[in-house]
Amino acid sequence: MRMVHYFTGLAALVLPALLGTAWTGFRGAGETHVGWGLFAAVYTAGVHTLLILFVLVTGRVLKEAMIARPLGPEFLAELNDFFARKKAYPFAVLAACITATAAVLGFAQRGFGLPVWIHWSAGFAAIAANLWAIPIEFRALRENQLLIDRAALELDRMDRERAAGATGADAVEVHDPRNAARWGLIVAISAWFPYLYWAVVVWRGDFSRVSLHPWIEASIAGLAIHFFASREARTARR
Repeated sequence: MRMVHYFTGLAALVLPALLGTAWTGFRGAGETHVGWGLFAAVYTAGVHTLLILFVLVTGRVLKEAMIARPLGPEFLAELNDFFARKKAYPFAVLAACITATAAVLGFAQRGFGLPVWIHWSAGFAAIAANLWAIPIEFRALRENQLLIDRAALELDRMDRERAAGATGADAVEVHDPRNAARWGLIVAISAWFPYLYWAVVVWRGDFSRVSLHPWIEASIAGLAIHFFASREARTARR
């Protein structure tokens, strides 16, 4: 599996989380709505941040590879053009900020004295912004992956020409499933932090007043990523 696959799987849960938050809000499920909203805001911001970090890191890796190996100016020109014309960054930042704003405005009436419809409007804007941003981010990530693959193939070709029977140990490592496995485990564990905060701090240890949802779903998703990435890492070592 590649980063584009991980992003697709993670981004597929963004809209259900936002729609679930909206549904609980319209139903008037106060504490459930707050729980869903907190999870959806943190999760959505995390998905967009993951995309930005991956593209930035891979861009840095390609530039370092061009310094270490004579890849040719066409790769540098294409890389610079990629970062100059791609809109993934502003769209990702905008979608994350609008989602976080909608979460903060959940206390618009009690905390800021604003009418409730402002929170509703921000919630709908967050759903629309993510519907708009995620396809653009996916296309940018796919093009970024194609550029990385081309650079990796060129590095492999140069290694074969320089030394017959080279092992390719100096080639740029494009994907390490062990990192994804560690990230999935972190998600599985950290998903319970908001639940514990709500139960221990807000309700002073009364766990019966806090729903297990959506924290258990987030934890299961993290464990699934950890399982499949770990299995891929074991397969790659054989």
